[in-house]
Amino acid sequence: MGHNITAIILKDDYDKTAAESFGLLGKELSFSLTVFHIDHYQTACWQYELKTVGQLETSISDNFIFPTEIAISEVIKTISVYEEPLYAIIQTDYFGRIGNQFASVYKYKDNIDKNAKTINQVLIHLGVKTNGKLDEFDTIGLDKIRSQPDIFDKYVDLADEYGV
Repeated sequence: MGHNITAIILKDDYDKTAAESFGLLGKELSFSLTVFHIDHYQTACWQYELKTVGQLETSISDNFIFPTEIAISEVIKTISVYEEPLYAIIQTDYFGRIGNQFASVYKYKDNIDKNAKTINQVLIHLGVKTNGKLDEFDTIGLDKIRSQPDIFDKYVDLADEYGV
């Protein structure tokens, strides 16, 4: 079975109304984490709408479409209860254990560990502790979230309208 998600994982509480205003629907995980599915068209639209310029620093060098718009940090700051929220951006694309995954971990705009490239590595920064039987990914239940929800089509058209 395949696994294909792009998401933000936020540490600690957030304002649900503010999140929904950006099209973010949170799913609570353990360790005070919430996962929000995102898509690169959506984050490009945020960049345009918030009039932000630039990219978040990441250690990912592949030609993978990994969202890095600086607007992500502004959206997360807006919805978080903290001025400098701790969060990760993750992406998986594999089938039958063959494929790729990437991740970066941030405190507001700063990549706090440029060597952390896997989801398990960034989850450790977010406070996930394993019981020794499962890795961090499975411990918080990401293995059960296998695909993106069908909510992103509107951002394709909007990005086209914006010219982004």
